[in-house]
Amino acid sequence: MFQRFKDLPDQGLYGVIGVLAVVALYVIGFVIKNSKNVSVDFVLFSAGVPLITLMVVMLLLGAILGVALTFVLARRRAAKDTAHTAAHTGTTGPPPVTSAPVTPPPPSSAPPPPPPVG
Repeated sequence: MFQRFKDLPDQGLYGVIGVLAVVALYVIGFVIKNSKNVSVDFVLFSAGVPLITLMVVMLLLGAILGVALTFVLARRRAAKDTAHTAAHTGTTGPPPVTSAPVTPPPPSSAPPPPPPVG
């Protein structure tokens, strides 16, 4: 990853640093503007938390639920596709292995072995 930045000309490197600095300043300003305490009312109790904490927790919870839902739906779709394929082919598993007729090996040009002495 650092090789990319190493290959950039100095002007490009300064541009990347400038963009990162602007993004960092924006994030710091966002945290400062949203640092006031808010009251969250649950069914049995209420709690006062900083707004930024609440925002980050909800963002992480949404991301985790989104990823989990994606995995569940992908697994369900794969199972449905497998069942759909099996229903159309009339089988429930992999196709049976059919054995091909066994052919003898080709004759070799070497002389036959000598008979046993004994």
